[in-house]
Amino acid sequence: MTSSAGMDAAVRAFEPVRLDPAGLPHRFRYDTGVDPRTGRPMGEAAVILDGTMVQVCRRLPSGIPMAMRLPMAAFEGVAVRMSDDPSDPGGEGLVILELLHRDPHLSLPLSVARDLDDVVADWKAWARVLMLPKLLVETDGSWRSLETRLGAVEVAPVKPRRRRSILAGRRPRFLTRRKVGVRGRDPVVIEKCEIFGRE
Repeated sequence: MTSSAGMDAAVRAFEPVRLDPAGLPHRFRYDTGVDPRTGRPMGEAAVILDGTMVQVCRRLPSGIPMAMRLPMAAFEGVAVRMSDDPSDPGGEGLVILELLHRDPHLSLPLSVARDLDDVVADWKAWARVLMLPKLLVETDGSWRSLETRLGAVEVAPVKPRRRRSILAGRRPRFLTRRKVGVRGRDPVVIEKCEIFGRE
C-alpha cells in the first residue's frame, strides 16, 4: 500500500501531489469540503482505491461513522479541471486530476499540479487502468467526454471496408503471388497410338 496526504490539503498548501496509476492499491485521506446546507466543514475521508473498487470511510456531521464501497462503474470517468491558486491570484491556477462522481463530495482527487503537461500522461494512464473515459470539466462545472467507450472498448468512427477503398479493383494479394499456368504440349498420336519415351 502507498499513502498520500489529503489532496485538498495539498491544494491549500500549493504543493504538487500525485498518486501513481501503476502503484495500485492506494490509501489516502482528503478533505470532503463544506456541507452546502449548513456551511460547516464535512471533515476528512479515508479512501482505499484499487483497480475495481473504492472504499470511502468518513464521519457524518452527526458523528456517526459511515463506510461506502463504490464500484468503478459508479464514477463518470477520470476528469481534469482547473482551480484557482490562492497563492498566485494572477497566475494560471492549478490543474486537478480526479475520479469524477455525480456527487461532488464523492469525487476523488488523484493529482494536483500547476501545469497541464504534468498530468496529461497520468490522465491517460488512469483512464486506461480504471477503464473509464477521459473527461474535461468546464468552468461552469459541467463536463464532457473526450472519447466514447463501451465498457473497456473505446468506440471510434467506423473505418471504410476494403471494397470501398481505391484498391478495390485490384486482384487480392494472395492471387498476385500465384503464377500463370503454362499449357503443356499435346501428345503426338500416330494411327491412334500415343508415342512416349521409354527408358
